[in-house]
Amino acid sequence: MKLKIAQVPGGLIPFSPELLSSPSSVTNISYLLSEELVKRGHEVTVFAPTDSKTSAKLASGWMSSVDKHLDINNKKGYELFKKYCENVVKQSHKFDIIHVHDPAIDRFWGLFEFSKNIKTPVIATFHNPKFYDENKKRLSKIMFVGISQRQIENNPNFNFIGKVYNGTPLQLYSFNKKPQDYLFWLGRISPEKGTLEAIKVAKETKKKLFIAGYFHPDHKDYMEKVKKEIRENKNIKFLGFLSTKEKIKYLKNAYCLLVPIKWEEPFGLVMIEAMACGTPVIAFNKGSAPEIIKDGVTGFAVNNLKEMVGAIEKIKTIDRKKCRQWVEKNFTVEKMVDGYEKIYREVIKKYKKNI
Repeated sequence: MKLKIAQVPGGLIPFSPELLSSPSSVTNISYLLSEELVKRGHEVTVFAPTDSKTSAKLASGWMSSVDKHLDINNKKGYELFKKYCENVVKQSHKFDIIHVHDPAIDRFWGLFEFSKNIKTPVIATFHNPKFYDENKKRLSKIMFVGISQRQIENNPNFNFIGKVYNGTPLQLYSFNKKPQDYLFWLGRISPEKGTLEAIKVAKETKKKLFIAGYFHPDHKDYMEKVKKEIRENKNIKFLGFLSTKEKIKYLKNAYCLLVPIKWEEPFGLVMIEAMACGTPVIAFNKGSAPEIIKDGVTGFAVNNLKEMVGAIEKIKTIDRKKCRQWVEKNFTVEKMVDGYEKIYREVIKKYKKNI
């Protein structure tokens, strides 16, 4: 049965194939989901900027991403964002289901408030580790989809109706069975992502480390410490922010990917991207890492820096083909969309019974 589906990613970043190198996993996942749903014959409408490149329909009533007022942190931008939410509600009757994605659920509270008065079921994928405690009461009736079991466990008493792991377009990631000898770190350069820990591992093992990503502006002191380490260590190289093609090149040639996270990572796309290339992952045993990594088979989930250093030597025991196969089995876009299709149909069926 063909469904009429609205995808609501927040409206700030245009849909485009370039999203695959974007730091915004929220819009990335919504884009990949929308494209695959269209392939499957569904009628998909996305509430995204007018300069988006997508196979789905673009909802009317929004604007280009280049509009200077799209920054929701200023008053004008926030008022526009409220209009964005109101526009979703206004067009809600056109859809069988509305799927909201966002890392900061408070931004969408206005939309969820409006949803009490619409006749279309609304589900939400939350892309952050934890809700604020004060949200428990007001969000208790909203239907959420978890992106890892750990995320669900970290948010008790919320209405999770299922779990769907994020997926990646496997065809983009070429398998490489003969890596080079460097360690790789990729992501947002900030304390919770453990960039300095990766540097410590590289120094301890005397291996080259390539760092790729972007410096988070909220962590200037941390940024300066990382830059100092890069300047003072010839084996550490900063690559900057990489295009999709460059990212894949470094991922597939890496000896292993280091993910020394210091927070409850709700998913971690970079881990499946690495394994899709055949590259093993060594991550701290936090958040979703032990779900994404098959310990001892596709990498290692470790508890501290000492164990991470020790795991470097054990990487030679990992069969890179099994890393690729693990992603093929569990973390493709197709697998992700299978999960969401099932949830859509279940929610719509239950919703119709209760009308």
